[in-house]
Amino acid sequence: MRAVLYYGREDVRIEDIAEPSPKTGEVKLRVLYNGICGSDLHEYYHGPIMTRTRPHPLTGVKNPVVLGHEFCGEVVENGRNVDDLKSGDLVAVEPIQTCGTCYWCGIGQYNHCPKPAVHGYNREGGGLAEFTVVPRSMVHKLPAGISAQQGALVEPMAVSYHAIARAQPASGQTFVVHGGGPIGVGAFLTLKALGDIRVIVCEPSAQRRAILSRLGAEHVLDPAGLNVVEAIRDLTDGRGADASIDAAGVPAAFKAALASTAPLGHLVVVAMHMEPFPFNALALLAGEVSVTGSKTYCNDYPAVIELMTRGAYPLEGWVSTIPMADFIERGIVPLTHQQATKIMVDVAGGR
Repeated sequence: MRAVLYYGREDVRIEDIAEPSPKTGEVKLRVLYNGICGSDLHEYYHGPIMTRTRPHPLTGVKNPVVLGHEFCGEVVENGRNVDDLKSGDLVAVEPIQTCGTCYWCGIGQYNHCPKPAVHGYNREGGGLAEFTVVPRSMVHKLPAGISAQQGALVEPMAVSYHAIARAQPASGQTFVVHGGGPIGVGAFLTLKALGDIRVIVCEPSAQRRAILSRLGAEHVLDPAGLNVVEAIRDLTDGRGADASIDAAGVPAAFKAALASTAPLGHLVVVAMHMEPFPFNALALLAGEVSVTGSKTYCNDYPAVIELMTRGAYPLEGWVSTIPMADFIERGIVPLTHQQATKIMVDVAGGR
């Protein structure tokens, strides 16, 4: 079968590898769509970060590894002791395998397990392959009405949903989302679906601003063309945002978010900042702003899937597809230059 393998920095190859078979407690999937993530860009240009040159302590897997962790597939075969899925069932995959024995796994906060293995980075197989095998525990059966492309969107939308939950949203609040990439779009769509919450988005790309406007964003600010801190304060009668989401991963966005968050507000960092940077701690002290991180997701898939059934995460206008053969040229490269927002690989060729 064909698969996209990561060997190291800027060394990704499409090769033929052996087709896997499910063991006890596992499910074999025919992959339909796999989204390209910002983490994949970091891995390609700056890695190994998530992947390993030495065996992973939980799985023993090291590079080269099949990429792909945002994916949807259909069941083709069950291993022993899996009897609640049938051939053809459409499923989304929650790609994190944890140890199951540490303190964090024990209290249900498995996203803080010290030895996580991610399917598509450090497990056998990944979503950028015609077939892959995962434990039954990773599989979420999708209800009728959700498409395969939507199924591949569940993983990144769970990242967005978890970040919003970390900010403790409440009716009547104003949120500012800094960054209009996939996670920023997901944060906007989540907030829109939650109801009576006003959302302001800051994004330097004109193309992404236009997409957000078409998706229903009323206030989309260009940080390159105006002082967004002043603009946010003007839009909130001088008070500032109740909560800010850093989905940009650049120092300017974090600093603007901190300066424009209201006293006692929340600033959630969900983007990956690749380098340390200084910031003015006086804004943090003066406003008693709670700054917190948001790491992947934890028990968030069911909520995202439920919102998806209500139409919360439309695909039109911001999600595009490419064939596996064009993973670098039409996937990695345009995303790097912000010439697209969300790109999915049509792994099964439109099947």
